[in-house]
Amino acid sequence: MNTIQLGFKAFDPHELLCHFVALDSGLYKLENLAIELVDITFTADADLPNDLFQVSCGAALSCAAQGFPQRIVFVATDRPMFWLYSTREIRNINGLINSKIATYPEFAPPHHLVNLVLKKSGINVAHDINLLPARDDMARLGLLKSGNVDAAVISSAIPPAKIEQAGYRMLCCLGDELRIPTTGLAIDQSYLEKEPELVQTISSILKQSLSIIHKDPDMLGAVLQRYFDVDDKFKNATAQLYQQYFTANGRTTAEIAQHAIDSLCNALSISKIPDWEKIYCYSH
Repeated sequence: MNTIQLGFKAFDPHELLCHFVALDSGLYKLENLAIELVDITFTADADLPNDLFQVSCGAALSCAAQGFPQRIVFVATDRPMFWLYSTREIRNINGLINSKIATYPEFAPPHHLVNLVLKKSGINVAHDINLLPARDDMARLGLLKSGNVDAAVISSAIPPAKIEQAGYRMLCCLGDELRIPTTGLAIDQSYLEKEPELVQTISSILKQSLSIIHKDPDMLGAVLQRYFDVDDKFKNATAQLYQQYFTANGRTTAEIAQHAIDSLCNALSISKIPDWEKIYCYSH
């Protein structure tokens, strides 16, 4: 059996739902493949092995925009699965002016995604908001619960229904406000050229997984409960909500891809903006 390493930066449905649906459906076994998950959060982009696949396509896009030969070969979602929650006193995004928001560290792509949403609403992030970077969802939610911040950015690791039941207001899902491919499958260009059939096989498995996600909510709920500790009382609502954020065919449009590159390059002050076809590769 061929063992493949699959890198992730967040152990949540946003990044790993396709993988675990494929795993529980036996799709890897049918191709004689075994998947070994690897946390690459603290691995520098330049130190990633050439044969490592990764699901963190927001990070891969950032790498590619900065000149690293990462290629995105499959798009699981182009609607970022991060939610902005606030205390009940804040009724909408504009109500965040002069508030404190627990957000992601600046090196993480979601930090820039949140800023894009705030700017879209007409908020001057540098002057109107006090951003407090925090290491993970538990820290951000803890800051919100303890009253140290007025709002927090939370990933798909914590079901929205659970947080709303705790009394917090959902201001928006980032994926409803902007379209940027954030998860899927990425690989180094050299390995794509060396093992095109393997890349095609894994991409095909994940596409089949997408089909299951859209057609089998019961299995989706079971996967959410088994691997992501979603409470039984929240699993059905969470499955129905998360379904809508995944692509139908593992691709995004040329317009969305190029806009994502343009926006990210602008956020990272990169002047040489690559064409989307230099990063997104569906030819396999």
